[in-house]
Amino acid sequence: MRRSLRPLLFLALTLTLVHASTATSSAPFQLFLPAMGSGPARGALGVELSSAGSPDGVPELGAGWVRYNSLRWRDVEPLPGQDYRWDAPAVRALDAQLRTAAQLGLRVVLVLHASPAWAVTPYRADCAPINPRFYGDFARFAEAAVRRYSAPPFNVRHWEIGNEPDAFVFEADSVFGCWGRRDQELYGGQAYGELLKATYPAVKRADPAALLLHGGLLLDEPYNPVTGEGRSGRFLEGVLAVGAGNSFDILAFHSYSTYDGSADGSVGPQDWKPAYLRAILARYSLSKPLFNSEGALLCPNPSAACAQAQANAMGRLYVRALRDELLGFVWYLYDSDSFRSTALIEPAEPSRRRPAFAAFAQASAALAGHRYVDAVGGLPQGVEAHRLVWGGRTTLVLWANTPTSLALALRPGAAPRCAEWDGAALPCAADASGILQIEAVPGPRYVVVGTP
Repeated sequence: MRRSLRPLLFLALTLTLVHASTATSSAPFQLFLPAMGSGPARGALGVELSSAGSPDGVPELGAGWVRYNSLRWRDVEPLPGQDYRWDAPAVRALDAQLRTAAQLGLRVVLVLHASPAWAVTPYRADCAPINPRFYGDFARFAEAAVRRYSAPPFNVRHWEIGNEPDAFVFEADSVFGCWGRRDQELYGGQAYGELLKATYPAVKRADPAALLLHGGLLLDEPYNPVTGEGRSGRFLEGVLAVGAGNSFDILAFHSYSTYDGSADGSVGPQDWKPAYLRAILARYSLSKPLFNSEGALLCPNPSAACAQAQANAMGRLYVRALRDELLGFVWYLYDSDSFRSTALIEPAEPSRRRPAFAAFAQASAALAGHRYVDAVGGLPQGVEAHRLVWGGRTTLVLWANTPTSLALALRPGAAPRCAEWDGAALPCAADASGILQIEAVPGPRYVVVGTP
């Protein structure tokens, strides 16, 4: 999300960092921490629920978003020209979930996907490119869906057109988008762009306040113009090349990493995708909010170590999402292990919560309303510390792949409050001169100075 800080009153705060094995301390440097600031009422973290899931337990996470990849065109219009089947069993089940989400005050992202067989000919999969003859039919379906679900008791405002449309075309039905064309220079993005151009005005007719998300991009790798590798990374260029840049409001993408046995998994300090996408948009004189509508640390082989690494990753991913000015970051999935054991609860026993549940709830609570300021420089390898503000509160979030002792030199008389990755109180006290001794560990720790 874009930072727009109000005029701030600054407090001088000196931060000195000392590696545990270093005999002499490094030269201190001075930071100025804003004493005033403002932030959104809801956080950027969200979760996706399975088609059979219920959002009942989501508010305890403090989630700002819930995503449903669950409204299938084929369920509503299995045959062309017939009345829409809003009474189809899958649609009725979705209705119940959306009513509950609205009652709980959750912001919903609803994905429209899965075309009927008649609309994708000559292809066979429900995720395949829609035949251009039927773009108008899809637009009419989207308009009807938005008109229906934007009103009470559903109150949906965010609509995503397809899921991973840059996945390559294949034969079987899938929750993936599969509009990608390996035989085309721009990988089929032009066709998806034409669909957006047909759909966007229909969505706005139904609800002028609706916000349309470009289908979350799989974006496996960036395009390399020298070698020609990574052509799927040109899908967005295809969308923009046909003039569809003004036919979506928010650009969504997906970003996963896989546990590699380390405390951090393979979650690195920088995701290449936000900068890559913004650069493409800039070439077309466009600027769009970015939304990570799917992401997680995957566990190919479930274990307690990987479950803890997911918890360690949660706070890191949230801080980095704020740093990268993302509108949201959605963890996939909340209630199912269908994709490499990413559930935050035990799917067969929803009352049992995994470590990542507590880490999600802590990150949401500790950083609610905060805006990202900057990263602390000059740290040892594998150590990160980030500074965020809200009102008169400054929160430092720090972690290290290997436990590392730090000395934080706060202002004299500071009374910091510290918490672990799961919200457990962490004893901490600065000395009379404001020095706080603290160890950075794989799970993010939160140091709060001041009051909101």
